[in-house]
Amino acid sequence: MKATTRLFAWGLLLAASSAIVSCGSDSGTVTDTAAVTASSADTAVVEDDSRVKDNLPEIDYEGDSVTILYREEVAYEFATEQTGEPVDDAVYDRNRAISERFNLTLDYMGRPGLWATQADYKGLITNTVLAGDSTFDIITGQSNIVLPLATENIYLDLANAKYIDYTKPYWKDGFHDNATIHGHLYAVSGDYALTTLTETNVMLFHAGLFDDYDIAYPYQMVRDGKWTLDAFLALAETFSADLNGDSVIDENDLRGFTAYGNSINPLSYSTQSTIMAKQDDGTFIIDFPKEKHIEVYDKVYDLAHSQYYLARDQLPAGFAHNDNAVVYELEVGHSAMVGVVLKGVEWLRDMKEDFGILPYPKYDEAQEDYICSILRRFTVASVPITAADPDQSSLVLEALSCIGYNDIIPTYFNVALKDKYTRDSDTAEMLDIIQAGAYFDFADAFYGNLAGVSDYLGSYAISASKGLASSFARNEKTYQKALDELYEAYED
Repeated sequence: MKATTRLFAWGLLLAASSAIVSCGSDSGTVTDTAAVTASSADTAVVEDDSRVKDNLPEIDYEGDSVTILYREEVAYEFATEQTGEPVDDAVYDRNRAISERFNLTLDYMGRPGLWATQADYKGLITNTVLAGDSTFDIITGQSNIVLPLATENIYLDLANAKYIDYTKPYWKDGFHDNATIHGHLYAVSGDYALTTLTETNVMLFHAGLFDDYDIAYPYQMVRDGKWTLDAFLALAETFSADLNGDSVIDENDLRGFTAYGNSINPLSYSTQSTIMAKQDDGTFIIDFPKEKHIEVYDKVYDLAHSQYYLARDQLPAGFAHNDNAVVYELEVGHSAMVGVVLKGVEWLRDMKEDFGILPYPKYDEAQEDYICSILRRFTVASVPITAADPDQSSLVLEALSCIGYNDIIPTYFNVALKDKYTRDSDTAEMLDIIQAGAYFDFADAFYGNLAGVSDYLGSYAISASKGLASSFARNEKTYQKALDELYEAYED
């Protein structure tokens, strides 16, 4: 991993920066300044040395237009206006700063691009590129939609892109390490995209219910390294009650944990129980199931088949069966804990009771770190083989990521999350731990190429019966064939 200053320094960046400015180059003439209040009447201007700077040359592109395809559902990552909201304004100012610095125009083209419309989004990308159309200079989208298209030979190899400096902290080396096959990298992940933070899998808990049951918030367990799978399961079992007195524990009563497939699967990552194992040469093999895998999967199976667990799909007819529905169960006090992505915190801004945020649990106390997986909906970027100026595209990505790291991510993290959407300093500490444990899974990134194998825990948990070894054996040939074909597609 890079030896870099992470989120702990971002509060300093915000305090030292009163305006969004260009990153500047290490040898350039741009100097970042901040007004520091000395008294009610006097201010002093000081240099801000905490900002990370890029190494980009000062190029004048003479008004060139750079067109970037993005999914319109996450327009807040790229195309915003000044609204008075800190994150919107930070994105707007970033775009303006890049345009002014390099004398170019960033043209954003939004199209529906979530999983439900993946066929249309993929079709737009492949049809445009294969037709030799140079409309797009940069293509962005969900990792599990954009990255799998690399096997169709429509992207440029960015492993040695001219202006992308992978040693900088604004690039996600955890993703690149796993997305690079045979030395080729066709999609990049960086702080140009806010979803690398907002799609982090987390657990939320209802503080009021913990108070009612006279149970300490799990924060100290997290600090002490005792927030384990068994500790989580024990808490989930504690919270189960017949609230309406009908002698049945159902969707109208209290459950310990509410989730759905995408928020069950993170337990395989957080406990280091993944199906694919990385070898010394950087390749992945199927190394599953082992004794530990069976233990973890069967414990989660028991959870999913218990009365203290509520699956999102079990909610009554008329409920929106989406992430919001899971969060709603927490808000109304029907679930003590829920599994969601970090963006779910935004949906609780009007919640009257306090809530807290936790990382997913470790396997046991011997496991050193908390592992916080990023759901495959996060945004990646590729450069199509038809891009008019590939070097220019890589320069823009570098500039977008640099300012994203310095301004947009910390604005969201420190202003939107730590201040606006959360209620206590303990939660702010948990957010730091969560971001420090960010993890990008190989099988999840190549979800479309690997037959959805990263969903296996969620599928097994709701299956009719236990028996992990026999269950997996029925599918192993399909997964192995998909893995072999993926590596073959990346061969020179």
